[in-house]
Amino acid sequence: MATLEPPPITPAWRLAAWLLHGLTASGAVLGFLALEAAMRADATMTFLWLGIALIVDGIDGPIARALDVERATPNIDGAALDLIVDYLTYVVAPVAYMSAAATFPAGTGSWFAAFILLTSLYTFVRRDMKTDAADFRGFPAVWNLVAAAFVVTATTPWTAAVVTVVLGLLTFTNVKAVHPIRVVQLRPVTILATLLWLTATGVIIAAPSWNAPWPLGLWWAATAYFAALCTWRSIVEKPAKSRRGA
Repeated sequence: MATLEPPPITPAWRLAAWLLHGLTASGAVLGFLALEAAMRADATMTFLWLGIALIVDGIDGPIARALDVERATPNIDGAALDLIVDYLTYVVAPVAYMSAAATFPAGTGSWFAAFILLTSLYTFVRRDMKTDAADFRGFPAVWNLVAAAFVVTATTPWTAAVVTVVLGLLTFTNVKAVHPIRVVQLRPVTILATLLWLTATGVIIAAPSWNAPWPLGLWWAATAYFAALCTWRSIVEKPAKSRRGA
């Protein structure tokens, strides 16, 4: 039986692949803008840039798989590019914000910053980062979301310290953290919960003096959904094979 030859790489295909890598790389610029705002403890601008970076990170992967960019640009490691940008936007910039905003008890900010920066590295280098079901293994170093949560809930310094230590230690476990886009089971509900969480977070951070109760209630409902889903997938579901990837 004859095997089908893969389609030839056309200039348009190669150009599309390079443009997509450019989109991914733009996260570095967004991360710098977030870092600049973070050092001023400007919550609105920090999380605006980090929010845009999160959207870019959410869409570039599916497009890359659809375009088969590995064939079009074989000398470019898109996964490595994605991880470099993610470390900046998911870890460095939010840590800078938490440090500048005095999120932790007085005199401990540098220690917690170091703790987060070091423990997060394990997420980015572990070969079994994701299971075959696309769950993350351990806490996936989404400190951008944690920092936003601290702002939304006006978390006290010692509570933030305890949460940070717990999450940092969970990095080294095999607890499942659901990927809101790639996990197939309950995907529509999970995507809706993600959009609601992001919307509520944006509203609360952008308009902190607004006293309407629904954004915070919506935020807690979405947060509870993700906590329950991750717990269920970690405890009830059978362990899945693991793999590394963005």
